[in-house]
Amino acid sequence: MKHQFRIIILGEGKKETRLFSRILIILNRRNLKTNHINVSSHDDSETLNDVQQYIIDLECNNGQLFKIKKLIEKLIGIIHVYYYKLEEKNSWKKWKKMDLPLATF
Repeated sequence: MKHQFRIIILGEGKKETRLFSRILIILNRRNLKTNHINVSSHDDSETLNDVQQYIIDLECNNGQLFKIKKLIEKLIGIIHVYYYKLEEKNSWKKWKKMDLPLATF
């Protein structure tokens, strides 16, 4: 059964489009459906490192996710790969019942 996952990838390099294209090639070879892609960079002037952050939402099985994570971690320039499962947007698990006192003046 396919689930929705969010993968957060941290990579190094200044304006590294090659790294992003290699990540997309890995996803396209597996024929995975990507719902959202976001790329941002952070320049740390103290250590003179430029860190790229890639956020990708995709639909896949748990086994496919572990294989993709291993393949992405093997790429040169990857610092770390995080992932977690996305819940449904209208899930009742997120809603909590709150008892608020009436405001009296």
